[in-house]
Amino acid sequence: MKEVNRLNYFIQRLNLLVFKAKEIYSFLILFCALAVYPQTSFALDGADIAVYTDNGTGAWEDGIVAFENFLDWKGISHERITAADINSTDLRPLYQAIYFPGGYAWYYKIAISETGLQNIRDLVSSGGGYIGICAGAYFASDSVYWEEDGLLDYPLDLFDGTARGAIDAIAPWDNYAMTTLKMNSNNPINQFEPATEQMLYYGGPVFVPHSGQTVDTIAVWSAWHDSLAAINFDYGSGRVLLLGPHPEIEEDSDRDSTDFAQELDDAGSDWPFLWSAVDWLLDRPISYPPPSEIEWEVSPEQPERFEILQIYPNPFNPGTAISYQLSAVSTVRLVVYNALGQKVRTLVNREEKAGEHITRFNSGGLAGGIYFVQIQAGEEIKTRKIVLVK
Repeated sequence: MKEVNRLNYFIQRLNLLVFKAKEIYSFLILFCALAVYPQTSFALDGADIAVYTDNGTGAWEDGIVAFENFLDWKGISHERITAADINSTDLRPLYQAIYFPGGYAWYYKIAISETGLQNIRDLVSSGGGYIGICAGAYFASDSVYWEEDGLLDYPLDLFDGTARGAIDAIAPWDNYAMTTLKMNSNNPINQFEPATEQMLYYGGPVFVPHSGQTVDTIAVWSAWHDSLAAINFDYGSGRVLLLGPHPEIEEDSDRDSTDFAQELDDAGSDWPFLWSAVDWLLDRPISYPPPSEIEWEVSPEQPERFEILQIYPNPFNPGTAISYQLSAVSTVRLVVYNALGQKVRTLVNREEKAGEHITRFNSGGLAGGIYFVQIQAGEEIKTRKIVLVK
């Protein structure tokens, strides 16, 4: 028995030494990278959202560029900010929120000092916001369980819980794949969302809250026991948005100005979801991009006929998504009528390509009751009943 105990003690000490060696190795890599790409402070002007960058030593440049292109599309100002800036600057007068992209969260932990961590906490707790995608979500957590490295302490502690990854059932690290997320229809962020979304997985976590940490579920990983994939919650007077998948990446579109995962198809765009999520983060009325702004050609195959595919949710309040398919280029007119046959809203009146499309209907200003959605494509007309619950 003594020999077994000695062996177990030896193994534990060996694992500790291996972990410490990895920690020192990571620090040396970062130190050498910073020697080549020094983290000098930018001349900060202030903007709606600060975008964290570290000259490629940990922050994923594709995740930065894609998110910046999304913010341009939404009309939100942004400014890049380094660890040196965060470590030396009170962020509260300059920004409404800060964004940490995908990449390597361990490098964020090393680069940002305790003063910098407190500057982030102060920004959020005083009414600002924090959005972390993948590595940015790991970084915001109290602890990280990363593969064979085991449980690692992380100091920012916006999320009192553990972020666990990678999820090999979806894609072993460092592979990536599209995966299905089940969207929580009770979360205000998802009021315009369908029941499921296809999003990019690239090493993101499962969120496991500790006792006492309250979160709102945005989405769960369908491929991994319906575990938490995206969450939001209040932090002091501010807001935190943590996303395991990568909605900032447009897999089959070049409007994100990156080539990453271009060979994949996400059956549409995740930017409309991100649009609503950022509204929540900035404490703005949750909205949805105008239909003319949305790139939706969902299916690469040409449908055989004109159909209304789905209206979800139905019954609804305050908004619902109307998806339909066209078999050919058509002039489309989509109108909502009340139970008396009176027109209350024209949602679409334009020529559209063959394929699948989606349009959002927001019921603002309308009374509860029965309404009818009528879609005309060329000479064909389809009608569906919808119910507004108030």
